Amino acid sequence: MSSETRWVIVGYGMGAYHARLIQEVEGLTLHGVCDIEAGKRERAARDYPETKTYSEYEQVLADEAVDGVVIVTPHNTHAEMAIAALKAGKHAITDKAMCLSVAEAQAMIAARDRSGKLLSTFHNRRWDSEFLTVRRLAEQGTLGRLYHIESCVTSYGQPGGWRADRKAMGGWLYDWGAHTLDQILLLANARPVRVYAFAHHRYDNPASVEDHVHCTITFKNGVTAVTVIGYLHRIEMPRWYILGERATLLAENFDKPIRVRGSIGGVEGELSVPLLKGDWKRYYQNIADTLAGRAELIVKPEQLVPQIAVAEAAYRSIQTEQAVKVELP
Repeated sequence: MSSETRWVIVGYGMGAYHARLIQEVEGLTLHGVCDIEAGKRERAARDYPETKTYSEYEQVLADEAVDGVVIVTPHNTHAEMAIAALKAGKHAITDKAMCLSVAEAQAMIAARDRSGKLLSTFHNRRWDSEFLTVRRLAEQGTLGRLYHIESCVTSYGQPGGWRADRKAMGGWLYDWGAHTLDQILLLANARPVRVYAFAHHRYDNPASVEDHVHCTITFKNGVTAVTVIGYLHRIEMPRWYILGERATLLAENFDKPIRVRGSIGGVEGELSVPLLKGDWKRYYQNIADTLAGRAELIVKPEQLVPQIAVAEAAYRSIQTEQAVKVELP
């Protein structure tokens, strides 16, 4: 397998970030950009004059020079486009969320297995500074066994574009919630079994997508978790609040040192923990290393099936106003 792979970014909105990261990683080459909008293709040509531009996805799939695609399009297109890429013999990376249903995820994994190509999802926020620090504290036993995890991303505003269209994006648990659920699942390290969720739409000029969603998860090992994603919050909720048998953790936001209070080294006290250095480029470095045979893929599609299942269960719960079981294969 060649150690250098050539990639096309499909969708040059947020795709511009992917293009920059790929350019910075040895072993990956930005071969081109595909977008249906002429203005975005022109922007890509200005940003990367040495790369090719495509106006149709089919042109990308037919180009034998292309080794892989990065799909940065509305969430409801990810499964179909990834499966088409895999059938065409291309590696496929989707932006988060991987897809909108467990059935879609299973179809994507089956297509990967048939093709023998790489399939992954850009869960870049596994490499956020505050999450790296929280995860380190949890894994090294500073907090002790966990009781409860809260992970919230809240602000005040009204998102627009396709993210205001429920059909296109699925709901906030498939957008920012895809990250918070992924992180919670890594920390809980257990099978999610039950979900209860509720949502609010703003009173004036509501979109089809909720403006606030609150999701509670119970895991098989007894750990509970809450994630809140919302845009009605003039005062933001804490980014993390975790109860452990030895200590409690508070991360106010993405940037401040993390507070840990409890029995630390056998003495009651409080620590202010500086954040570890985050770097989203490490996601793509792992892709390059995996394709070169130097590493194991970190963000595996099988890992993401529980996250998709929790999101599906949450929206069933919102509809039924009842706690529901998480349906996993």
